[in-house]
Amino acid sequence: MRGGLEAAILTVAIGAVALLHYVTPTTHVWIHPLLQRAYYVPILLAALRFGWRGGLASAALATASYIPHIVMAWKSEPEYTAAQYVEIGMFFVIAALTGILADHEQSQRRRVENTALELAQVNAQLQKSFEQLRRADRLSALGELSAGLAHEIRNPLGSIEGAVQILGRPQLPEETRREFTDLASHEVVRLKGLLTNFLEFARPQPPRIIASEIGLLLESVAKLSSQTAAMAKVAIRVENVEPLPPVSVDPEQIKQVLLNLVINAVQATPEGGQITLRADREGNWVRVEVEDEGIGIPPGDMERVFDPFFTTRSCGTGLGLSIAYQIVSQHGGQISARTNPQRGMTFSVTMPVFETGVVDSASRSI
Repeated sequence: MRGGLEAAILTVAIGAVALLHYVTPTTHVWIHPLLQRAYYVPILLAALRFGWRGGLASAALATASYIPHIVMAWKSEPEYTAAQYVEIGMFFVIAALTGILADHEQSQRRRVENTALELAQVNAQLQKSFEQLRRADRLSALGELSAGLAHEIRNPLGSIEGAVQILGRPQLPEETRREFTDLASHEVVRLKGLLTNFLEFARPQPPRIIASEIGLLLESVAKLSSQTAAMAKVAIRVENVEPLPPVSVDPEQIKQVLLNLVINAVQATPEGGQITLRADREGNWVRVEVEDEGIGIPPGDMERVFDPFFTTRSCGTGLGLSIAYQIVSQHGGQISARTNPQRGMTFSVTMPVFETGVVDSASRSI
């Protein structure tokens, strides 16, 4: 519809120029050369809009409109008439060249648009694959935590079972009954806390950037990984975190990153070793470090640490650190690794400080 309207306007423009030619007396010699050049305007516009075909069509229309005027008005001046016929030839040359260039430009534009569309589709597929890998990595971490959680649940359940058996004895002194009731109640609260921490990590959450307190994040990660570390006979220590501003992150996703780093550190650290969590501020950034006393990574492999499917463990998938890298990058932060002077590795995660300094209440339920 739009193309037809534009073609009609260009046709009317050519007709208007031709009409001016016919109604302008030949005595106005200086006007006719101007009107002759005026044909180029609709011809060029047609070539730019419709390509070489449109340009040649408009040149042909201009020629058909102009030749009768040449024959009728200028037949007495053969030299001027010849110059006008040469000008008509230029109509077609200019129309063809401009149209060819316009077609080439439109072809390039379509090619770029198609490439951009294909890239957008590939990017969407990569994002979908990344989400699937991230869920797989979360499931792997949940498997590690489940073993520790099952071990941790067994102890309070045993205490509750023993307390219930004692409370079932007839003629139990009131003081003893109260003591074992408090014991059972305490163990129930402990179980609820364990399950709450576990479910908060396991529950899938859409990304939500809020102000989050680093201290609470580190405490939560330490609690979640405590039993996994205890089973490996590795200690986890959280250094006193100085008062730090909140960071602008999705706490569940960053918790997944830190938990992945801690679990990797546990698996790499021999019995009796220690993993240290610490945080400090660098300008508008907060840096969290996970330091272990493990076997480390060979210097030749340091550049590949965050590559997908790279792992130094025979049973590893090589996806955890790659996914951690992607998550931190999406938060505008950085993640890096370095070898410790003595032994082991230190992984650093740098996150932006929350600008307003107001902590969202949701970040306190970590």
